[in-house]
Amino acid sequence: MLQIAIVDDHTLFRKSLALLINSFSEMVVVIEASNGVELLDKLNSKPVDIILLDLQMPEMDGFETCRKVKQLYPSIKILVLTLMNEIDTIRNVVNMGVQGYFTKNTPPKELEDVIWKLEDNGFYFEKSLTSVINEILANPDSKIYEQNVQFTDRELEIILLTAQGMKAKEIAETLFISTKTVNAHKQNIQHKYNFENIMSAILYCVHHNIIDLKSIASNK
Repeated sequence: MLQIAIVDDHTLFRKSLALLINSFSEMVVVIEASNGVELLDKLNSKPVDIILLDLQMPEMDGFETCRKVKQLYPSIKILVLTLMNEIDTIRNVVNMGVQGYFTKNTPPKELEDVIWKLEDNGFYFEKSLTSVINEILANPDSKIYEQNVQFTDRELEIILLTAQGMKAKEIAETLFISTKTVNAHKQNIQHKYNFENIMSAILYCVHHNIIDLKSIASNK
């Protein structure tokens, strides 16, 4: 059962979103918060797997909340849920380690699939933002990409197939290995090369022309 937190200062939207998510299979909203301060207080006693995070909030906005969560709870995945779709905004949260970006204009029925893709793949970015994400992929702004990484062939296969949107089970079937092995490779890629998440590894590979944007888009 996926444990979900929703952080948004608009009470009606937050409550409606909680009702929607609680109707999904194998998901439950265990935390509702109106800002980052409230979220961090509740995280002390209630562990979660994924946080749905608005960016524009009082007291502690989504940007500062993201920084704090990544420092204190690095294993929690963050899905930004906002009306903001400017490239600088998306670049900022990607560089902070956010694994997903979903605009509030997207039909609610897509949210269940989005959450599972985030959980299985390690990242999700809305298709309408493809051109923006491609620009960020090609021109990442982080010192992590200055290191010299030598991936194994298997690691590159895992990174490419993940970037193409395949779930761990689909990657396992494609490579004739177990899902457990796929997930182990993803974890190893992060720890071995000091990437914050699998998205950072994808950014690195695109930035250094190890994989190209066309190959990422080929399965979308």
